[in-house]
Amino acid sequence: MRVQIGVITTYDDVPREVAEKARRLARKLAELGCIVITGGDGGVMKIIAEEVHRAGGVAVGILPIEAEEWSEKHPWHNPYNTVEIRTGMTYTARSAIVVRSSDAIILVAGGAGSLTELAMAYNTGIPVVVLTGTGLLADELRKRFPEGYLDHRRLVKLVYASDPEEAAEKAHELALKRRRRN
Repeated sequence: MRVQIGVITTYDDVPREVAEKARRLARKLAELGCIVITGGDGGVMKIIAEEVHRAGGVAVGILPIEAEEWSEKHPWHNPYNTVEIRTGMTYTARSAIVVRSSDAIILVAGGAGSLTELAMAYNTGIPVVVLTGTGLLADELRKRFPEGYLDHRRLVKLVYASDPEEAAEKAHELALKRRRRN
């Protein structure tokens, strides 16, 4: 059974070691046969799509309206998406499509947009794996929510992993379980 894994992350530049973790994650997701979904634009999303593409996998970019007409010269243009979904929606609105189209989510680094997507996943019961050691939101979550729950409802337990391959395998396993339940 093929699953769809959303990678929520940042469009900002990241340190070399974070970029390498993202590449390893993407290669493992492609190796597992996952369809990888991102927000479709630059930064770590571009790194993920490029590595999935190189590994022969499928990378789906869910583009916000702002990105639909970017030229190849735009710094966030992403030529590695296998499929582009032009949503006609703002960044925040397109996040719902990224999350709801995913059987599981992996958070890499991440900022405010990723926090929005994380909350959507949590509230809708979509499993989340947090790749720690990637900075920003991903590293703050473990400090703030060491037990893995965002609130008293305990809807979905965040799974923390520092190894990219382990994060991919855990997300794949959680996605399969979710698919079998639904």
